[in-house]
Amino acid sequence: MFTNAPGKRLLPVVLLSSSVFLAACSDDSDDFSSLPGAGYQADIVYTEYGVPHISADDFGSLGYGVGYAYARENFCTVMREYVLSAGESSRYFGDEGNFETDLVVKWFNSDARIQRIMDEDLPEYVVENLTGYAAGINRYLNETGVDNLAEGEEGCRGEPWVREIDVFDVVRMIHKTVLRASGLAVQSGLSFPAFMVAAAPDDTVAALAVPEGMDAKQVLMASLDRDAIAGGLMPPVEQMGSNAYAIGEQASQSSAGLLFGNPHFPWQGQERFFMFHVTMGDDYDVLGAALGGLPAPVIGFNRDVAWSHTVSTGNPRTTFHELTLNPENPLQYLYDGELRDFTAETVTAERRNEDGSIETVEHTFYASHIGPVVDLGALSDLLAGWPNALGTVLSYRDANRENLRGLDQWINMGKAKNLGELKDALRAIGIPWVNTIAADRYGDAFYGDVSAHPHASTQLVENCVRGLLQQTLTDAGFLTVDGSDSACELGQDDDTVAGVFGYDNLPKLETREYGANANDSYWLPNPRQLLEGFPEIIGLERVEQSRRTRATFVQAEQRMAGSDGLGEPGFNIDNLRELSFQAKNYTADLVLDEVLTVCGTLPEDPMAGVSSVQEACSILSAWDRHHRIDSVGGHVFYEFWREMRGTADMWATPFDPADPVNTPRDLDIENPDVAQAVVDALTAGVQTLADAGIALDAPWGEVQFDEKNGVRYPIHGGSGDMMFSVITSGLVEGEGYSDIRHGNSYMQAVTWDETDCPVAYNIITYSQSTDPASPHYADMTELYANSGWIDAAFCPEEIEAKEIGRMTITQ
Repeated sequence: MFTNAPGKRLLPVVLLSSSVFLAACSDDSDDFSSLPGAGYQADIVYTEYGVPHISADDFGSLGYGVGYAYARENFCTVMREYVLSAGESSRYFGDEGNFETDLVVKWFNSDARIQRIMDEDLPEYVVENLTGYAAGINRYLNETGVDNLAEGEEGCRGEPWVREIDVFDVVRMIHKTVLRASGLAVQSGLSFPAFMVAAAPDDTVAALAVPEGMDAKQVLMASLDRDAIAGGLMPPVEQMGSNAYAIGEQASQSSAGLLFGNPHFPWQGQERFFMFHVTMGDDYDVLGAALGGLPAPVIGFNRDVAWSHTVSTGNPRTTFHELTLNPENPLQYLYDGELRDFTAETVTAERRNEDGSIETVEHTFYASHIGPVVDLGALSDLLAGWPNALGTVLSYRDANRENLRGLDQWINMGKAKNLGELKDALRAIGIPWVNTIAADRYGDAFYGDVSAHPHASTQLVENCVRGLLQQTLTDAGFLTVDGSDSACELGQDDDTVAGVFGYDNLPKLETREYGANANDSYWLPNPRQLLEGFPEIIGLERVEQSRRTRATFVQAEQRMAGSDGLGEPGFNIDNLRELSFQAKNYTADLVLDEVLTVCGTLPEDPMAGVSSVQEACSILSAWDRHHRIDSVGGHVFYEFWREMRGTADMWATPFDPADPVNTPRDLDIENPDVAQAVVDALTAGVQTLADAGIALDAPWGEVQFDEKNGVRYPIHGGSGDMMFSVITSGLVEGEGYSDIRHGNSYMQAVTWDETDCPVAYNIITYSQSTDPASPHYADMTELYANSGWIDAAFCPEEIEAKEIGRMTITQ
């Protein structure tokens, strides 16, 4: 256990104006006066662990309070992201920046585009909210001064890139976040920014050379970089994922619904969650969390409804469109039998050279009416050039380009009085790349992949994937259609923006039992209620599920039956929270018995004594098959499984679409190749730990930890390939799994009783602040290390009881 309970720490608050500093001086609560001002006014009450409760009379003031509260703990983190979103990473961060991305960001986030988004797509109150947010960020900077800002890994004290921001900066950063699964996706050798930057017209038309004995498709397929394609354009599920349950009345021990949400997001940078509570009268009252730079909770709960999100498999949110060029003018393309001009737009960005000088570079991007032109030379040399080897070019449409509808949508979700109103809010299709899981106090539950999917119907794919290039790229996983035919434009549903599927045509489950998702497709939201018949671009059906998805449903079904040792059947707020903190290794349950059988066949050598592999087997035999902080053997199994999981034909019982939760299973150790793979994997895993200097019999909490200000906090949970409770951490020589990159982040469990106040618990695993000097830099991490939760303060009397400080800020 840890000392120095954080519930009543003093708050070093800086208030009112850049020349007036007031610090907290009471161990219970602090009253701060405010100077008169004009434009914005927000009240902020802090409860234990640094959770701000912000109230205001208008959305501009609400944004002002949220921006200020966030900046007090994370100014440097979000300031760095504003630099990136302005296309200035190479200018200020040198080799740590990405100049190709800078150029593309300059194009996506040009002043004209941002102005158009604000004028045409955002309601006035949302613009006021974002403008107020910028003012709150600036207030903190002006009060603190650049030379007094945070230090540490995410600090920016004295940095030249620190500056005031405006509403354009706020919108640019949100737009960049929205595009992370499409136009700004960079992963495993594939980079949309690189695709765009590489697209430049040449003077000559290339030709596809087909060797004798091969057809053109064979040539093109053989040229594709399979490793790059296999990597995809979204980070692996271990890096960006989530778990969530929506529990209805039939699966609950009461008549009310329950919600468990647990995004697996980065522990560093702007994509860390920040917990806060916003109130504007009776109309809008939400406690939850958002990524840095967002002024309203995107995951949260109110008096009647709770929701969470999980990353959807429908990524990237793009389609390629092949265009036939005018052979006499490569800056023209054919559309419905007529020639059209590509539009050219030149951007300017700065980069730092090796000698420290700053160079200004111009780059011209080209676009069709569909979207930017791209060069896929990274996939195949035959796809490089303008034109490519087939004499064409590719343009791409991005379902999330200029999609900031989610800002209005999330606020409307927060206003919902029941699940029906929340579903109505989802009809805007503003959520960019996540599923929604929700429940309400009336016992209804919901799962839906209601997000911005390209409107590529099965019929469109059948009719419009034409010719060699389109078919080849589509077969490789990149839907490509005929861009020269208006009949092949993406579809449009009623009351939905063009090019994306509408609410009624997207997969969803409405239930009184339960629904869940752990980053596989929509197909399996409940073992008894499969969703089928949707276009493949949304997700795959009747395919093998991840082991984490299977664990999600196995433990839910055990809870429904009351067979998990947690009491009578059905969910309640206590056993729902316990499911995550058990840190049970589902993969070990699948294979460890067979592994130990193989261990029993290892020859003994009395002269040599017990080998390290035999010692590992002994440890695994005694292991509790969990990754709690006192569990011994989890790291041995993890390193074994990292080596073993790619083994071909390892399962005796193959995948069965009729039983997706329980198949495949049974490690086929009767197959000598599989049995040998077990031995080889154990040997390699033991060697990995020996090379890193990690004892085989070390408790998990000594092996996996988060070090903050010299204190090591043991962290339970482990790889998303093995279990429900996810922590993705790199092995550091001489330390252990101390490089935690992603995993459990903002966690919430919510239900309701007969009172108006929701019954809710939440926590942010890595704490609220990135500032090592903040009292809220490690306090929630300490709580999480001890398997604790915050008893969330929502109603006024609860907030008052847990108050540790307050302020009123005006401008």
